[in-house]
Amino acid sequence: MSIHQPNVFPWLGYFDKMRQADRFILLDTVQFTKNSYQNRTQILTSHGVKWLTIPVVKEGLYGVRTDQVFIANTRLWQKEHFNILHEAYRQAPMYEARIELIRELYDSSAERLTSFSIPGIRLIKEMLQIDTELILASELPVVGTKSEYLAQLVNEVGGTVYLSGPSGRQYLDESVFHALGILVEYVQYDPIIYPQRGQQSFTNGLSALDYVFEVAECSWKEKVKA
Repeated sequence: MSIHQPNVFPWLGYFDKMRQADRFILLDTVQFTKNSYQNRTQILTSHGVKWLTIPVVKEGLYGVRTDQVFIANTRLWQKEHFNILHEAYRQAPMYEARIELIRELYDSSAERLTSFSIPGIRLIKEMLQIDTELILASELPVVGTKSEYLAQLVNEVGGTVYLSGPSGRQYLDESVFHALGILVEYVQYDPIIYPQRGQQSFTNGLSALDYVFEVAECSWKEKVKA
């Protein structure tokens, strides 16, 4: 199994780790990090890479848990985002098949950041045909910090193997996992190269939205095996 913060429309590497796990815990209990992928993502437009950022209420934000962060609905950010996505992908192969589902998400009246980001993750997960079970950390009776907290989350849902990204080697205390009978493995994402309209070279690290709009009738599993 694996664990990660609920980012906004994450990149394909996020979903690659998810597809390799039987369960994936959305770590909505950690402290919110300003100017991170928790409230923004990147897409590709005719003018290059562009950030889509969800504005959040800044007052009292320091030290706040991710699931307690409120969206600053002081401007029409939903309409702005949707218009940018429309202009960027209206000629993409899968635009007509995907856009109404994206519109429904933007038309929702989400007040908290996770009320938008988590449904967005679930939506792309379905588009990529990933059947991994998603679990919210906030719904589990687990407390702790750092590696101890992660290990206890895995143990709580019966996990025996924890899949981490390569950066986990720098901060994970594997002995904490081993004490609970949990094996730690590190997975490396090998970028999937797919057609990006009008681009001479491939741009990696974009939101998975770029993939699901651009790749016509091709399942995630088929692309991984290619």
